[in-house]
Amino acid sequence: MNTRPRTPSRKATVQVQVEPCGDDWVMVDWSPHPQANVAARALAAHLRAAPPPFCAEAVAGVRTLAVRLNNDTACVTRASQRGAALEWLREVAPQALDWLAPSGKEVILPACYELSMAPDLEEVARATGLSVAQVVSLHSHCVFTAEVVGFMPGFAYLGGLDARLKLDRRAIPRPRVPEGGIAIAGLQTAVYPNPTAGGWHLIGRCPLRLFDPARATPALMAEGDTIRFEPIDQAMFDRLWAQR
Repeated sequence: MNTRPRTPSRKATVQVQVEPCGDDWVMVDWSPHPQANVAARALAAHLRAAPPPFCAEAVAGVRTLAVRLNNDTACVTRASQRGAALEWLREVAPQALDWLAPSGKEVILPACYELSMAPDLEEVARATGLSVAQVVSLHSHCVFTAEVVGFMPGFAYLGGLDARLKLDRRAIPRPRVPEGGIAIAGLQTAVYPNPTAGGWHLIGRCPLRLFDPARATPALMAEGDTIRFEPIDQAMFDRLWAQR
């Protein structure tokens, strides 16, 4: 897939940090540009589709891209290979701010916002100056993008949270968040695929199995997917949970 623009970049003068990261990686950082994640996903897609000789792997982050250097290139020293990567990425990374990232599939996630499954919902409402119903309405009407999948298998960082719901992480993380917990922090939301510790605000719960290694595609969400939440009641949650 060729995501590169046909015309010269309007953002060629944007300062993008491109530096070595250990012996085998180079890191590209677009922070704090608002198009940083789109650029990271677009450049990662280009490198995967048509990798230059220096590139063995491209891993997109929320606002960064990590490029693993190729160990199999014959007759090329690591220093010269790193130099080639730095030169190429410093030229191309600013242009990626004009590119379109590949779009993924649409995923609809049922979300139960009942207070019994949303231990932080009332606190979030108080902190944002909204009612519980307004918090639920805002969250369920957002259109999210899976900016990156990481932290644990199937955990997608979903960007696009309404700014009216923006909150810092909890001061004290929970030692255990239940599977399916829907949480918010900053301008992101996420659903926990498995029980784990977590410091985001829990405002609901999803009954779907987000990661199943027995499936042909284990993770329900992938980088670039569009995600929407559909409110359900407790009875529907119980039925869907029983069908897993």
